[in-house]
Amino acid sequence: MIARATSPGPVCSPARASLLTGRLPSQHGIHDFISETEAFDRDWLAGEILLPELLQRAGFRTALVGKWHLGANSLRPQRGFDRWISFDVGPQGWRNQYLHRGVVHISNQGVPDTLDGYQTEELVPMVFECIDHGRPEVPFFILFAPTETHAPFEGYPEGWVDRYRDSDFVDVPRGESSFLQVAGDHAVAPDQLEEMLAQYYAAVSHQDEQLGVILDGLEARGLLENTLVVYTSDHGHMNGQHGLVGKANATIPQNFYEETIRVPMILSWPSGLQIAGEVMDIPFDHCDLFQSVLDGAGVEVDAATLQQINSPGRSLFDIVRNPAATWRSVQFTEHGNARMVSDGRYKLVRRYPPRAPLFGDEFFDLRADPRETTNRIRDPRYMDRISAMSAILDTHFARYEVPEHSGLRV
Repeated sequence: MIARATSPGPVCSPARASLLTGRLPSQHGIHDFISETEAFDRDWLAGEILLPELLQRAGFRTALVGKWHLGANSLRPQRGFDRWISFDVGPQGWRNQYLHRGVVHISNQGVPDTLDGYQTEELVPMVFECIDHGRPEVPFFILFAPTETHAPFEGYPEGWVDRYRDSDFVDVPRGESSFLQVAGDHAVAPDQLEEMLAQYYAAVSHQDEQLGVILDGLEARGLLENTLVVYTSDHGHMNGQHGLVGKANATIPQNFYEETIRVPMILSWPSGLQIAGEVMDIPFDHCDLFQSVLDGAGVEVDAATLQQINSPGRSLFDIVRNPAATWRSVQFTEHGNARMVSDGRYKLVRRYPPRAPLFGDEFFDLRADPRETTNRIRDPRYMDRISAMSAILDTHFARYEVPEHSGLRV
């Protein structure tokens, strides 16, 4: 497990694009969620080299099962995937994919189809169809992307929900409010959080249960030992923390709260990661995961392609193979025209023009103020550190950003 895993762009589409390209939002150009309407129907990843394409070239079978959210229409199979099971927004609109129970319209290899039942439970057998399809000696890559923990928080198995209804949820602070403007009524935490939290926790547990079904299926097929399994998400989520419900766009301006930017990152590979149970306290994000998957798969990418990708990520296997190897000490995140750098104790958020209305920068001492209640950007005690971290942030983006895709244009 990686304790300090962070989203490079803490909203759905940017983070997913970073996983598939190994690049920052200011490289691939996707800076917010892509509206699944006709006006946004274009190839947002045109010109990018995708992780599944690189794996295909190396002889892997590839599949997507679940959410795409990198184009307005996920009915059409996208390049890089041999097998395509995603959602069809045509019949019921974008909300269709977030129905956790009932009839859900999907794309099955570009052909409209439906699921009926608990959505995640219906998708899991399709994962096995992808595994079992084709020659067993050919390795596979499957991006399984359920929407279980996405709002609305309803429609989960009652057995799981009822299990949490008597919980006190001490991990969610009460009575907090954000110093940032709330984006709308949808982002305000309800006065009575308990039912929403019971539903959310049920979503997580039901999803974990279904992951167990996948792991059991891999083991039954004799594949678990030699399969790299990664459990992560595109971004974090606030469930009452700071008085909010949602992610980076729950506030105006966008927020970089820890609950928003932090993601789970658990990797299991019995034959390739012989460090069971270890917790690594290092900065890590989806660009690093891109590199780690290629490295773990044994895919050698030619120098010209590596130069074109220009990923800021690094393979986790560098320090797995050599624990004495150094790793970076800071993590970068961006959303639109705001950027963040954090070393785990100090966090700097810089906001760039155009700024209307004018929003200032932020600096937090996470050790002294873990709930991020006090902006210390003008505190003279931190001026030297703010200046140093600002230089680190500017240097990083100057090295990697593509000017026409830069978040500073947003």
